[in-house]
Amino acid sequence: MNRRIALALALAVALSLALFGTAAAHAKLVSSTPAAGTKLTAAPAKITIVLSEEVSEKETDSYFVVTNEQGTEAGRGKLDNADIDHKTLSGTLNSGAGDGVYTVTWYALTPDDNGKSSGSFTFGVNKDPGAQPTAAPHDEAEPTAASAAQPTATGSAAQPTAAAAHDHDAEPGTLPKTGAGDTPLAGIFLVVALLLVAGGLVLRRSRNSAR
Repeated sequence: MNRRIALALALAVALSLALFGTAAAHAKLVSSTPAAGTKLTAAPAKITIVLSEEVSEKETDSYFVVTNEQGTEAGRGKLDNADIDHKTLSGTLNSGAGDGVYTVTWYALTPDDNGKSSGSFTFGVNKDPGAQPTAAPHDEAEPTAASAAQPTATGSAAQPTAAAAHDHDAEPGTLPKTGAGDTPLAGIFLVVALLLVAGGLVLRRSRNSAR
């Protein structure tokens, strides 16, 4: 009987760790070229973003948009096919991009859990981009696939302030979700059920011992 109880408890713990571990695997910015807050003397030949997780190959799921100080789109990037790990986005500034401060806003979707995340950073060309503030996680509206494919003249992505550099994940205090729906919630119910079963077995054994 004790072995059954121990097995039930071990299974409950393993399932909860697996469910919540997968749900928390949202992409975060690891590094970028140019780095956040960099002041360059010439426009970069290429912009690269390295993320912490494998992201979707679809251009409407994982990409970045570069805007200038007027909010006009000045460049765009997508998943770099040269990266077999699918963690790198790359792109370029539009031809003729001049001096100024540029904001890079990226969006990513992790295929394992359909988790969406985004973030932004700035760099300057012959102009100081300003201080990069500490990351402040929060929910942010993501542009639709149509707007991502056909940006307007003023830029399709929601833009932060010129000096922003942060990642956006689920709001603190909320449970993450996976692609199968409310999987963490289902996991909680499963864990509770297993614990109740284990508790019932303990109670039954105690009653039998008392007789």
